[in-house]
Amino acid sequence: MAERYKKFTKAKVIRDEGYSYPMYREDYLKDDFVEELHSKYFQNWRRMPKRGKAAVLGIDLQNYFLCSDEDAYLPSAPRLVEKLQRFYKFVKISGAPIILTRHCHRDNILARWWGNVMDCTSNSTKIYHKLQDFADYTIQKDTYDAFYNTSLENTLRENRIDTLIITGVMTHLCCETTAREAFVRGFNVIFPIDGTLTQNAELHEGTIRALSHGFAAVPTLKEVEAWLKMR
Repeated sequence: MAERYKKFTKAKVIRDEGYSYPMYREDYLKDDFVEELHSKYFQNWRRMPKRGKAAVLGIDLQNYFLCSDEDAYLPSAPRLVEKLQRFYKFVKISGAPIILTRHCHRDNILARWWGNVMDCTSNSTKIYHKLQDFADYTIQKDTYDAFYNTSLENTLRENRIDTLIITGVMTHLCCETTAREAFVRGFNVIFPIDGTLTQNAELHEGTIRALSHGFAAVPTLKEVEAWLKMR
């Protein structure tokens, strides 16, 4: 583990067998980590429209990643779930739609890459019980990009959405890929620093660094709430 990240994590990390550094898992989504990334990468809201409609996307908030007895469990999952419960409650009051994705795959490039199957009939792929009831829409996908071969763009266009707030897992895979694709399709993108989760602090920061440069505003969830109140 790189020295600079030790202060954000527990001493013990979970190693993923068969993968080399930095594919370890750790509990990192803590206040000091969020504050440091915010000071480094959040610029301002100047690229975000003052008017228009926003929607929240919750990517792959499934048992597979959020339940401690699952193989792909992310150690900071309880921190993310608590943050998103609070944020989604606010979003419901604000009137912005919440779209959740559910990921399943078999016999495609992801199955070949990861050497596994995520079966839609499995309990592992169900939306985590503490978050499932927030969904106004649920969209099934089978790759990193939530727009690819799904109804996501049509749902956004039908609701006259121009800004997409991306939350969920994993930060550097499905969340980042979808953020880039949203930008390419003409949507304003907000990618809250503490609204997504991945395996470790290094992977998380890599995404925030890249997206803040050319694709998305990267505030905190609390700042997104304040921004929504002003619209």
